[in-house]
Amino acid sequence: MSSAKRSITMELDRYFIATAQISLAIAGFAGIVAAYRNESVHEWLEVERFWLRLLLLNSILPFTFSLAGIFFLATGPHPIAGWRFLSGFAAICLVPYAVMIIRGLRGFAPGALRAAGSGSFASFALFSILVGVCLLQVWNATVGSAFWPYFGAILALIIGAIFQFVRLVLKPQRLKAVDPPNDILEEE
Repeated sequence: MSSAKRSITMELDRYFIATAQISLAIAGFAGIVAAYRNESVHEWLEVERFWLRLLLLNSILPFTFSLAGIFFLATGPHPIAGWRFLSGFAAICLVPYAVMIIRGLRGFAPGALRAAGSGSFASFALFSILVGVCLLQVWNATVGSAFWPYFGAILALIIGAIFQFVRLVLKPQRLKAVDPPNDILEEE
């Protein structure tokens, strides 16, 4: 194997390792979100729990895709068709994810997204990007066989996870009603 080809392979390895680490870090941010909020996760609105699920899945999927890429690179000679297989794997994972998202968005009552602090535009724009990423994976699996569409899917999911994290952290907190202490009630 020539040194130029070995260098490219090592770079790809590093990309996947970096994205795997970033994905795990973002998944850990879910705990920060849960600790940061005033109420427990069970008291969150249905939309907020949906956003948390998207944050976790947008971390788990790129982590899985990164590990698959590392495994592919570790198996030895790298046939160009390998990127087709990996993009096919990504498409198989992303299509059900897209279906889950659209069902979730359609299942919310009218105005639920706005009541949770976000409009439907951001959610449907992210869904549209995911559909584009899915179509790109199908294209790469059938025609393209290139590295960049597969890696682009990983990056798009990571950016989606960051968006979900920011949306959950910056969402205005609901104020809880505070009950007066018992000794004040007894004096009256």
